Amino acid sequence: MIVTGKRGAVKQRAKSLLRLSIIVSIIIMLVAVLITKITTDFKNNNSSSAAQLNSPIRETTTETTIREIPASAPEQEPDSALLAFAVISDVHIQSRVNAAERFNNALLDLTENIRPKPNALVINGDLGDGTPEDYALLSRIINNRHLNTEGNPLWFATIGNHEFYKAYHDPLTNAWKPAGFPNGDTDAKAIERFLAFTRQEKVYNDTYIKGYHFIFLGSEKSAMSDKSIGESAYLSSAQLGWLEKKLQENYVQGKPVFVFLHQPLFTNSGNIGNYVVQREQLYNILKKYREIILFSGHLHLALGSKATVRHDVFTIYNASSTSRPISPDFKSQTEKSEGLYVKVFPDRVEVKGRDFINKTWIFTDVTAF
Repeated sequence: MIVTGKRGAVKQRAKSLLRLSIIVSIIIMLVAVLITKITTDFKNNNSSSAAQLNSPIRETTTETTIREIPASAPEQEPDSALLAFAVISDVHIQSRVNAAERFNNALLDLTENIRPKPNALVINGDLGDGTPEDYALLSRIINNRHLNTEGNPLWFATIGNHEFYKAYHDPLTNAWKPAGFPNGDTDAKAIERFLAFTRQEKVYNDTYIKGYHFIFLGSEKSAMSDKSIGESAYLSSAQLGWLEKKLQENYVQGKPVFVFLHQPLFTNSGNIGNYVVQREQLYNILKKYREIILFSGHLHLALGSKATVRHDVFTIYNASSTSRPISPDFKSQTEKSEGLYVKVFPDRVEVKGRDFINKTWIFTDVTAF
């Protein structure tokens, strides 16, 4: 039947409004579903990095984010090592995001990917430029990786030449200002800031980890007090005398002793260098003990180069740099971030070079006792 007139028109409009209402409801539902999916995907894509990356680090850098390289599955293999530790050097935080990223990712790789997890981590000098801002950033990264807590590595640090570099910064703005050197700074102030960060009494000290002796050396002066020192380490007679006594303490023939100093004894060409003012005295002390393994930094030379390992009377390793390794022809290798992973066995010490960005092993060297 065909409906005509005013009554039919009203019914027709009612049907049209009903259809329109249904269509609008469907559209609203589809839009709501789409918004929910976009929000969920965004949260999922950012949750892992947001959970790992602490906001204080972002707030103190010149960039808005610090990218982290995700942890891979830890290596699982039977291991009879009595002790494991890592040595990194030349972090050069200097409140810049790139160096902070590399230091953070090195800690992430060492604690999440490598087994056995290191019992200790040694940062072997050139942590930053020795400014309060650098130490504050280092502290935040270390704390957010939960170092010095149960199940995670203990951390130690030696003083490098850059820990005296606040002298090249404007005391008010922290801007680079070499023309104003020493900008009101002194050796005593630089050392005081380092000791406050590490909670040590002196720049040289020692400890035992799982029964193995760790000895940390460090410069007591810089170019601020004596321009002839330059970038070298200055070891006082008191420090050298202390070292001689410490090497005799609990000495066991064939048991390794680990010594750390930022500046190396030898150059990349194999000759004794000018990086330590008292280099001859130090070498004569160390060469009495074949059990010594000396770790240094400063050179930045990439792992696998000639400067990486030297088997002398005792053994010497250079840890490259987490911030900026340099190739043997002195070109920056910006795609790498390097350090050492050490395992101690009853009859030998195994040292492996690690690329923390690519998560690969670079070399393995063994010292047998």
